[in-house]
Amino acid sequence: MAGTKKHLSYENTEFSVFSLVLLGVLIWLFPMLDAVFLLLFLVVLASLLFRWRFPLAPEWMLIDCGLLCLVCIRLPEAALLLCLYILFFCTRGRWFLSLPFLVYAMALLQMPKILFVVFSFSLGVLLWLWKQERGMLQEETDRLRLQLHHADQEQLRLLSDYQDAQQLSRLEERDHIAQILHDSLGHELTAAHLSLKAQGTFLRKGELDKAMDSQQKIEMRLQSALEQLKLAVRQLDVAEREAQSRFDQLISAFEYPVEVSCKGDLDTVQPALAQVLYAGLKEALTNISKHAKPTKVTVLLDCTPTYVRLMVENDGILEQAPVHTGNGLRYMRRRVEAMGGSVAIQQDKTFRLIITLIRSQKELT
Repeated sequence: MAGTKKHLSYENTEFSVFSLVLLGVLIWLFPMLDAVFLLLFLVVLASLLFRWRFPLAPEWMLIDCGLLCLVCIRLPEAALLLCLYILFFCTRGRWFLSLPFLVYAMALLQMPKILFVVFSFSLGVLLWLWKQERGMLQEETDRLRLQLHHADQEQLRLLSDYQDAQQLSRLEERDHIAQILHDSLGHELTAAHLSLKAQGTFLRKGELDKAMDSQQKIEMRLQSALEQLKLAVRQLDVAEREAQSRFDQLISAFEYPVEVSCKGDLDTVQPALAQVLYAGLKEALTNISKHAKPTKVTVLLDCTPTYVRLMVENDGILEQAPVHTGNGLRYMRRRVEAMGGSVAIQQDKTFRLIITLIRSQKELT
């Protein structure tokens, strides 16, 4: 729609310029406007309107100009009508074709009509240059829009890949849990179940000694299964409770000193949320390393029962790159929003990045 409006704006301007030159020619010829001049004026006007309505090659207008030049031999003042053809050639980028007629008109006319012919030529050249510049700007705009479209598509693809990776990670985690439960509990519970059946058989036969012995085996199997379950839970708990150590390692490896303040236990946060926070912290520290020279970097982590918030702040704002230039921040915002969270950027005397994620009710229960 914007390109259409610009196109119409140029066409309207070109029509206005032609109307202006046409009015000037009419004013100059008005004192001598008899039947012959009026007929000639109308023929020239019809010729221009025909060429304007039907986009033929501009070179065909040479025939009309040649006929008008022959008429100018008998009516030299009619050379002023060549202004319209000169303007036509220039606006079509054929200014070199108008040069012979420009010289011819200047040879037949006198001052100040010669200035009007030169003015028409200059005006046509300016219109053509404006059209060329407008075309280049339009091409550049289309190219940038295409790049932006491709960038958006790439972001969507990366976000989709990230979500697929998350889903795969969850499936692998479930498979890992299932394998642990099968290996640790399956054997013991199966043996307890068989012992329970055997105890029922012994009781029906009245073999109480064997039934008591089977009961002891059942209790031993169930006790062992309970211990295996606790061991599996501890293994899973150790595997999941690595978020805080990963955060600490990332901060300790940063090239600038970091002041850390942590409220709550990050290891109690859902692993998927902890991973998003870790990626956000990594992106924030990477941007500080690239674009800032801070004297102080602060990381605040607040884990509450309802939400978890991460704030990364640095005072290297004077050399901070513009916020809109980084793809990393856009990707991070997409990931956070996909998890139902939000990203806020505050830029004043310091640069702050704030990530807020809502903890799910399922996690809290």
